[in-house]
Amino acid sequence: MADEFEPGEPFERSHRIDVVVCTWNRADQLKNMLGSLLRLIVPYDRMLRLIVVNNNSSDGTGEVIAEVADHKFFDRHRLLVLNEPKQGHTHARNKAVDHLDSDLVMWTDDDVNVDANWVANTVAFADANPCTGFFGGKIMAKLEPQKPDWIAENWDLLKGCFAERDLGDQPLALAESRLPYGANFAVRTSLQKRFRFDASLGRRGDEVLGEDEVEMFRRLLAGGWKGQWVPGSTVEHVIDASRINEEYIRRYFIGQGKALVKKGQPWHTNKKRLWWAALLHYINFRFKRQYAPSPAWLAQLIRSGLAEGQYAQLKEPDV
Repeated sequence: MADEFEPGEPFERSHRIDVVVCTWNRADQLKNMLGSLLRLIVPYDRMLRLIVVNNNSSDGTGEVIAEVADHKFFDRHRLLVLNEPKQGHTHARNKAVDHLDSDLVMWTDDDVNVDANWVANTVAFADANPCTGFFGGKIMAKLEPQKPDWIAENWDLLKGCFAERDLGDQPLALAESRLPYGANFAVRTSLQKRFRFDASLGRRGDEVLGEDEVEMFRRLLAGGWKGQWVPGSTVEHVIDASRINEEYIRRYFIGQGKALVKKGQPWHTNKKRLWWAALLHYINFRFKRQYAPSPAWLAQLIRSGLAEGQYAQLKEPDV
């Protein structure tokens, strides 16, 4: 039973794998993503189940999922479609956790393309490291139609906005300072059922607030469980034009500002000062955008978003 496992004890081989995709109003991207999953190479002695959680979508998501259900891939493997009416990525993820029936659960997003060997490589690594509780792999961002100059010039600063994650080509012990991102990680199912996602975190609709999987990883580490980086586990994160702009960057850092408050790490708790900081940094951004090099005005945009996010979160009645 799950509760009998303690840190350091070996897990059994991962014969049954659950792959989870949570989705909200991204029917076109979901179609491409599911197409990549249908090309997965799954070892003959493993059974895969795809869980798709529809988080209250109002577009053609249901039709896309229905089309996939008839694919020959599911002659051998299984498909479970769940609906979560409560808006929020963590609500959708916890809905999936309620239905897990596997040895290993692999998580990804509705806007990625997975490598054909994504499952096979992750499972092989998990089997070779039986005392490891969770795993993370590469996420390579692909901006379409192209990466603007101002993003390319500041990529090291902005790659987190597009969930790119690459900790190298060698196995590596995970730590609080180096953790996987949500589009590519795996957890022993017995642990995932014990370590659910914090529903106060995560994206809700257009709100760019993450931190849900990172917070869960920190709890796993604090509990003594080991995590490892899997170099051979790779997905491609496809970023469309709707997120390749300054407004998206601002919304991302507003979410990061809210996360600072939720983690108990705000700049300070004076709401008036934060409101003025958000305004003044935004004015400086608009002014410098006209003549200054991109690092100068981008720094103002980021600080404006962080200040606004902290201000907004401190106004919430439950904070």
